[in-house]
Amino acid sequence: MATQMPPPSSRAQWKAQQAQWKMQRKMQRARYRALTRGSLIGPILLIAIGVVALLATMHRLNMIEFWQWYGHWWPLLLIGAGVLLALESVAFARYSRVRIGGGVVLLLIFFTILGIAASHNRLAWDWSAVSNQLDLGDSGNLEQIFGEKHQANETVTQTIPPGTALIVQNAHGDVTISAEPTTAADGTLHLTMQKTVYTGSNGDAERRLKALEPLITNSGGVMTVHMPTSDNASADMQLVLPADISVDVHAGHGDVAINGRNANVTVDDDHGDVQLAGIQGAVHTTMRDGDFSAREITGNVTVNGHMNDVTASHITGTATLDGEFFGDVHLDNISSAVHLHSSRTDIQAAQLGGTTTLDDDDLTVDGAGGPVSVATTAKDISLRHVTGDIRVTNANGSISIHAVSPVGSLSAENREGSVDVTVPADAKFSVAATAVDGEVHSGFSLTTQNGSSHSTVSGSVNGGGPLFHITAEKGDISLLKAD
Repeated sequence: MATQMPPPSSRAQWKAQQAQWKMQRKMQRARYRALTRGSLIGPILLIAIGVVALLATMHRLNMIEFWQWYGHWWPLLLIGAGVLLALESVAFARYSRVRIGGGVVLLLIFFTILGIAASHNRLAWDWSAVSNQLDLGDSGNLEQIFGEKHQANETVTQTIPPGTALIVQNAHGDVTISAEPTTAADGTLHLTMQKTVYTGSNGDAERRLKALEPLITNSGGVMTVHMPTSDNASADMQLVLPADISVDVHAGHGDVAINGRNANVTVDDDHGDVQLAGIQGAVHTTMRDGDFSAREITGNVTVNGHMNDVTASHITGTATLDGEFFGDVHLDNISSAVHLHSSRTDIQAAQLGGTTTLDDDDLTVDGAGGPVSVATTAKDISLRHVTGDIRVTNANGSISIHAVSPVGSLSAENREGSVDVTVPADAKFSVAATAVDGEVHSGFSLTTQNGSSHSTVSGSVNGGGPLFHITAEKGDISLLKAD
């Protein structure tokens, strides 16, 4: 049945009625939108993603530890989003309704899936090992993921004149350098390579393994061993050469191990561990990721960059560590000056006969000779059997100092936390200690004054001597005699 059109006289009224209906629908949609507001969950998620990405690019965040942490605590993301949505709904119930957009829902689903994956793999999955294996930093690695692994070994010998400096360049693969035995010394560089390629074709694998040859040049007293780069290929290099040859290693993705050198050693490693031992010369290392270990070094040791665990022991020269440390630091038996610097911690000592350990929560210095200076934040500091002048600064954590003879001047400042100082009973010193929002306890005969908001102790012990200046803004101070 055909639709009956209104008479011509009423067509104008009909069009006006349609326009009025459209206007009413627009006004209803406008009122609905006015009563609806977007949730803060979306902006907060974007800010969190940006902060994590910024910290990672600045190497202030260890992604391995973050992945493991997220795998354990990711349900808190959903709990927090639910709590925030409930609070928003209650807070704005009288004025508007809270709406979650489709993009936010997709983000929550994505982070949930990511959290489940991280939870299943956080104990067994070493992300650094996976990235090394797949070489995620480069492009075009699908063959390595789906291709078959092919390997070949090769040995190269090259005469190396005395006094020659050696440069080794290897973008993909480990580098191991050792000294040839004295009984078999022949002034020759012995290079052994284990070459690996990933491809689905045996013919292509043979061709690529054959093409993966080192380029060796010798000019101006410098020999260079350069391993060319190739997609989905690597070469582990083992070099045996005379002990008096200095070496300079440039590694991309791979570990570096050097031992038995009677000359200087330089290492530049982008992604991998560095192990140095038995070096009778200076050591200079630059790292961007990986563990560092140095022992039995007679020269100065300098390390800078971004590292995970760091170990240095039995160093005759100075030890300088400058950068960011995402793991534990252990220093032991360093005969000369020690200087460790990061964005949060600074340690200086004239020498370290004992040990220094540093982790996320604690900093311990044992057996250091002064002057000793320690500055950090949010750590518990412990100085044991320390001689000479001492200066300690902390922002949030305890300070414990055990000084031994000869005792020097002491300065300890703590913004929030206690300060405990122990000195020999026969030590000669003067003291000025102030505890704000705390008390001062002394095992010596000193003048104590207690005010409404602070406590002070001052005076001289055993006739006076170097000044002990101790301040705790929020915490107690203890000055005790050593047994």
